Amino acid sequence: MTTGTVQPPETWKVLRGPIHAADLRAGVSNIAAEHGLTIFSPTQNTLVLTSPGDDVPRVTLRWHQFTPKCPDTLSHVLPDAPHLEILVDQSSGGAVAANRIETWLTRKLRRLDQAELAHIVESMPVLDRYAVPSGVLDGWAIIFRDHYVENSLGFLLAIERAGIPAEWIYALSKGDRTRNRDRIHATLIDRGCASGLLDNTAVNAPETHAIELAESLNQIDNFIDAARSAGRRVLVIDDGGLIAQGYGRADALRRIDAALELTVSGLKRIAASELSIPVFNLARSELKTKLGYPEIADSCLRRLRALLPATKVTGRPVIVIGYGTLGSRLSMTLQAQGCHVHVVDSDPVNLIAAAEKGHLTYRSVREALQRVTPFLITGCTGGDALLPEDLDLLPDGVFLAPFATRDFSVLADPQRTRSSKQLPGVGRRYQLNSGNYATVLGDGRSLNLFEADAIPNQGYDAYRAGTLIAAVALCEQADHLPPGVHTELVDEIIRESGLYEAYYDTYLAAERTAPANTRTPKSYSGKALAGVSVCVVGYGAAGRLHAEILAAEGAELTVLDPKHQDLPRAYRGFHQGIGDLPHAVSSGIGLWSICCPTADHLPVLRSILAQTPDARVLLEKPACQGHEIDALEALLDSHRNARVAVTDQYQHARVLDVLNTLVMRFEPEAPIDHIGITFTKDRTDDIAHGRFIDRFYGVLGYEWLHMLAVLRRLMPTESLNAYLTASPRRSELWATYDERLFVSALTERASVTTADTHLRVELTSSITSPTVVLGSTPRRCDDGLGRWQRSLRPTDDRHRHITVHAGRTRFTAHLDPVTAPDGWQLNRNLHRVTVERGGEILHDEVIEDSPLHTAIRQAIVMLTGPVTAPPPDLAPLRRIAKLAEFLRAQQPRRQETGQAAQSRVG
Repeated sequence: MTTGTVQPPETWKVLRGPIHAADLRAGVSNIAAEHGLTIFSPTQNTLVLTSPGDDVPRVTLRWHQFTPKCPDTLSHVLPDAPHLEILVDQSSGGAVAANRIETWLTRKLRRLDQAELAHIVESMPVLDRYAVPSGVLDGWAIIFRDHYVENSLGFLLAIERAGIPAEWIYALSKGDRTRNRDRIHATLIDRGCASGLLDNTAVNAPETHAIELAESLNQIDNFIDAARSAGRRVLVIDDGGLIAQGYGRADALRRIDAALELTVSGLKRIAASELSIPVFNLARSELKTKLGYPEIADSCLRRLRALLPATKVTGRPVIVIGYGTLGSRLSMTLQAQGCHVHVVDSDPVNLIAAAEKGHLTYRSVREALQRVTPFLITGCTGGDALLPEDLDLLPDGVFLAPFATRDFSVLADPQRTRSSKQLPGVGRRYQLNSGNYATVLGDGRSLNLFEADAIPNQGYDAYRAGTLIAAVALCEQADHLPPGVHTELVDEIIRESGLYEAYYDTYLAAERTAPANTRTPKSYSGKALAGVSVCVVGYGAAGRLHAEILAAEGAELTVLDPKHQDLPRAYRGFHQGIGDLPHAVSSGIGLWSICCPTADHLPVLRSILAQTPDARVLLEKPACQGHEIDALEALLDSHRNARVAVTDQYQHARVLDVLNTLVMRFEPEAPIDHIGITFTKDRTDDIAHGRFIDRFYGVLGYEWLHMLAVLRRLMPTESLNAYLTASPRRSELWATYDERLFVSALTERASVTTADTHLRVELTSSITSPTVVLGSTPRRCDDGLGRWQRSLRPTDDRHRHITVHAGRTRFTAHLDPVTAPDGWQLNRNLHRVTVERGGEILHDEVIEDSPLHTAIRQAIVMLTGPVTAPPPDLAPLRRIAKLAEFLRAQQPRRQETGQAAQSRVG
């Protein structure tokens, strides 16, 4: 008797999440090609992968749309893509490809999309306010160990915006079962960060988790080695445990350069260590004690009540073990719920404090259990809250709620109990040797993090902002600080940063422009200049805009313009020059904003610095004329205590964040190979009335610097530097010469090649005849928000359009004002981003942002914050100066008045 070959059973898996069908088909097609499989689609919602030459399915995918039970973020945001339920059916010979598809899909379906990420940023406006590139973080890499919750991701997004590239961010989970830990991990990987695990269990019990701990530390070692090889220093932001592994010792094989410690348990772990690095103590800081712990206590109680829906709480006895910072707040909250709170602590000072709050107090758990029968015992010690001898006194049915990892670890010893049973989503029920039952809620770790996000993003907004402020200050001062733990310095830095004022104004002030829980442009949250005297020099169009924005930020305005006779009555006005201002006025100015004509920028700045050598100055672009660049640099170099920032409104535009994220999302493996930017504005009427005339730079002085700011956000640094420093002769230039304006229109085409990149750049700008770029009809005019409307305004006189090609995909950003085919328009400060592949629109999104407000706010923080600001980057200005010089040398013979001539140059 013979038997045939036994075929392995078919296996299948169901995955759910947001994805466009076109992305699904494209991704599966790429994986099929990698594995030498052919692919065909028998129905619209089916893909079948087969081996070449046969029709036997190896992998089959089927999908249909489904509606999720609820949004999968704290802010109730629905992703842009439709939710699909996808069946991956694996047959014989398809295991490898199926596993690859499942891995790819899991990451793609679980990562947060741009709309969800934008809401996380918007839900933490105070943090966003301080997420400003300052140059301090240049050359640093960061290892961040904390719980994988939304506010942690918000912090890491802010670190990116503050200047640390994603590739130099290594995030480590502590191992808690937070609700969306897999989403946080997938998002970090998708953004190019490293993401791993250093489990608290391994840190607390290295002898029983030696292999796991060694694997985690090996990955950390590799990251540090890579950072050192790239010439980067390493900052650790540690939620207890990493520094204790020896990375802060002088004799460490791999020594970090500085650290922030976020937890008391972490401080205890490193107390016996011999530190050779400065450590900022956030755990016992004023910030965490006064603003962080109340939110932690609130999250603990909310999670506790959610896990006990059938249990009466009011009027019943509770034992709280540990009356420290958290235990005291939790006791107060439970008392407010009507519980009779009994406090256990070994410290007599804490017992006195608890007794004076009206709680009954005990020196030991055993003493408490002999006098009261609690329905609930909470642990807030971070150590062994229960001892073996306490177990026989636990009442039957008692709930144990740990709010630190080791509180009830005694029950993990199987000799202490008869049996245990897992209660999914709730915890573990133990039968004690006494015969009674006790239920440990959660997984034995911090209960507020068990299958939850714990603290709301807004609740931890100030704490995360303070952590960022402290991190930047530590990196700036690391070389000058003595080794050891610093607490008072942290409190001083945070107080001087204005964080508390910003937090109060954003969430708590009785009078504020919008409630903290509404969706408002991030540029308007808080008042960065409350009580600061600000002088705007020049009250033309730019000066009016600056004055409006600065006043909205709380500034006490003075307007100075010798040439303008109609100064606003709402502000203090002077018609003198800087040197003629009364000393009582000039000496009180905290911030200057220079908005006069470009030719006057350098003389005005000289006058300001002559009176106030350490002045804070916001300078409208262009910073100066081309022949003055060296003089400007020399002036700044001789006034090292001054801070000068040049307004660069597209350097921080949110729409470019979205565009970069979409490129990474839709073409993760393909580099950008073409960037096209068109910025035009019809200034014919202004020019006819003698306004906005720049005969030195011509068209280059209007929109060109904006386009270079966009390039800076899209191009790799090496490629950008190669482009900015290249001779204009290497570009193809089409110039429209104009007797009134020098050059009124210009198109530049350049190829940029570096070791890793080859891309084409095309820049077009005009100030007399706008180029109209309409794009495609909006995919969702009925977006539910009423943002797309017909005939909002007459024809736009300004067009700003960005096109990026990567792989097989075309990405576009149409900046305010936006007009699309069929008369569809968006209102001010709304921008459109689309993704197109093979004629199909894969993504169509509207972004809300005011780039100028954002740029000025970012500049304010940099100029007035605690961190030393870098000097202005004048490389783009040097580029347009070289272009202007080259174009002037090629200028045709003088035309008749009013005429223009177009020429190809170079």
